[in-house]
Amino acid sequence: MPNIHVLDPQTANLIAAGEVVERPANAVKELLENAMDAGAARIAIEIRQGGEELLSVTDDGCGMSGEDLALSVKRHATSKIRTPADLDAIGTLGFRGEALAAISASSRFTIMTKRKEDPFGHQITCEGEKIGEVTECGCADGTTVLVRDLFFNQPARKKFLKRPQTEASAILQYVRLLAVSRPEIAFKFTSDGDVKLQTVGNGKLDDCVYSVYGGEFASSIVPVSREIGNLTVSGFVTRPEKSRNNHSYQSFYVNRRCVKSRTMQFALEDAYKSFVKSEKFPGCVLFLSLPAEEVDVNVHPAKLEVRFRDEKSVYNTVFAAVRGALEKLSNDLARETYFAAVNREEAPRPIREAEPYRPVIQPPRPAREEVSLFAKAKEKIKRVTPPEERVSQPAKIETVRPFVFSEEVPEKPKEREKEPSPQTEPASEPEQLTLPGIGERKKENNPLCEGGALRCVLFNAFLVYETENAVYFIDKHAAHERILYEEMKQKHEDAKNVQMLLEPLTLTLTATESAALAEHLEELQNAGFLLEVFGDETFLCRGIPQHLTALGGGDLTDLLSATARELSLGGRASGAGDKLFDRTLYSMACKAALKAGIPSTEADHLWLIEKLKEMDNVIVCPHGRPILARFTKKQIEDLFLRD
Repeated sequence: MPNIHVLDPQTANLIAAGEVVERPANAVKELLENAMDAGAARIAIEIRQGGEELLSVTDDGCGMSGEDLALSVKRHATSKIRTPADLDAIGTLGFRGEALAAISASSRFTIMTKRKEDPFGHQITCEGEKIGEVTECGCADGTTVLVRDLFFNQPARKKFLKRPQTEASAILQYVRLLAVSRPEIAFKFTSDGDVKLQTVGNGKLDDCVYSVYGGEFASSIVPVSREIGNLTVSGFVTRPEKSRNNHSYQSFYVNRRCVKSRTMQFALEDAYKSFVKSEKFPGCVLFLSLPAEEVDVNVHPAKLEVRFRDEKSVYNTVFAAVRGALEKLSNDLARETYFAAVNREEAPRPIREAEPYRPVIQPPRPAREEVSLFAKAKEKIKRVTPPEERVSQPAKIETVRPFVFSEEVPEKPKEREKEPSPQTEPASEPEQLTLPGIGERKKENNPLCEGGALRCVLFNAFLVYETENAVYFIDKHAAHERILYEEMKQKHEDAKNVQMLLEPLTLTLTATESAALAEHLEELQNAGFLLEVFGDETFLCRGIPQHLTALGGGDLTDLLSATARELSLGGRASGAGDKLFDRTLYSMACKAALKAGIPSTEADHLWLIEKLKEMDNVIVCPHGRPILARFTKKQIEDLFLRD
């Protein structure tokens, strides 16, 4: 083992810089926290090329003297703490004294600052480890920090930066979080000359939320307020019906510091149980205020995580605040509905005493013509409508069966009237169903090509397919998932494979998801999705693959949102391109496939069987789950001890 030695200052500073500044977004966060601690009322952020070329933060705070400016770029130099006791009650956002030193050590760095009482300002310039002299300059009150060529002396770290659009999105995420924490400060964020975010700074949290997250989110929130002991919870949570598919719109603040708190997150989501589905997640902007000595903010290098002295009290307070807001919302909605009915002289009618146990009597259902699974093959094929034709025809609504799923029954052929009724045919001798073309198919590893009959469906989830010497139980969801995956994987360069929409769908994403989706627009187009950028974090979908035309607008939006989320989780390390997109197709196929437990038509079942017979791989779905299970005639006979 080599001998131990003390690192030289340059190497030590670069290591420290790597701990504090991993990407441009970290530098922006540190500079913004310094500006907010300086008492700024206005903060302007400007970046170029995702912050790699230029990163500028200007505030109108208290500024620094020339002596303080010279010390500010040295490691562990800070005005926020002095003794170890100060760490027990930290009241500022920054306190480590490493931010400016770390940023200046890995960039070409300039600070211009001026106090109100000084006649002129001061300036210092650093280039990596070279620290310049403090000089006088003319500037406005406050501080301006210019960071150019970030990581110019750290090629290894620079190599791992993502595309400028992705880095800019990460910076925007931090600016949003910090802007919401201080509604009294006017923020303005500009990227490559375009204003991406601007708040008014009037001190009203709801106005700030509107400016940061948009009108859709702002219209879906309700206020939260609760004080228990020395803990106070305030802010907003989303209405239950506006819950989302991910955690992206959850923001937590402890003493106005943006943090990641599992305790607060668990309390929030537990409070929503019985109000939302288990796969949905509420959004929030929640502020927790408590004595500084009750929380430790010095447990994470980036100060993103905190540790509470009494986790249980924090959980209970947040839970009670959110639950109370949801219950009040439910009561208010019930009260509004009642009074609205009274005002219209349509108050809810009491249940009649004569029939308290049967409030609704359904009329007898007329006999509905259906195709028996044991009918002849020729008759079945005539009665089956291809999926492509079914999705283009408007669904027929049967008014006499209001509570039945919309199952399309093909139009009754005239020849059927001349044939005997199914009730008159002997049920004890069902004919073998043999679909046309079976003998011609010789697909490898495809046991369904032996020739057989679709017998029935179990639990609205499993198809029973009988061949001469075996029975196959087929998972309809897994089968449909494999079919969709194989079709989407093929290149859709021909326009006939894309269904253009009469009205484009609007897709609004988070900054991270929109950046990831923008990187893969070409791959999505090859798969049949025609998407185009439509403003910040918004896309228009003008076309979809033909095999997804049966999905509604909401389902397609959810599908594309899930795709963007999947892409955003991959990152560069996982490989942007075929591998990453292939994983995304798994998710898309899964969400678009027929669901187990949901009724589907016999035409759907026959279509699935026909499609499976055309494939080589019918063993597992893209996620690795079995598509079918085989039981031979001998195995079944053994169950009944037959020879």
